[in-house]
Amino acid sequence: MDLSGIRTKSGKTIADFHIPKNLLENDQELVDLIMKSESMNDDERQYWFNLTEVMNQEQIEKLRDILTRERKKLAEIDRKYGRIKEDPVKARKRAQELAQKRAAKQEEIKQKELASKNDNAEDILGELEHA
Repeated sequence: MDLSGIRTKSGKTIADFHIPKNLLENDQELVDLIMKSESMNDDERQYWFNLTEVMNQEQIEKLRDILTRERKKLAEIDRKYGRIKEDPVKARKRAQELAQKRAAKQEEIKQKELASKNDNAEDILGELEHA
């Protein structure tokens, strides 16, 4: 498993953490789970890396289970609600396009209302002339 490409939400890599050599050599899966956990900030990640040095195997397995369940639940939520991580540039462009469409639609409605008012005014004037 190549852990060098993993980044936390803040952009840190494993090089930015003190990870016990034993953990890094023998349990890269747990390192991966800690690094990718969405419920931890970087200080908490370091705390858990430090704590693994004094944890027994049962405690490590409980931590692994918690982090694995977190990852599965978040993936389930992503699937259920269709949450897609969109490129910020694309999101900005899409927002601009929607704003332009909305402005065009509002202008169209405004023109229709104005034309309708003119038609009504002409009808009223026509009725007054015939009266």
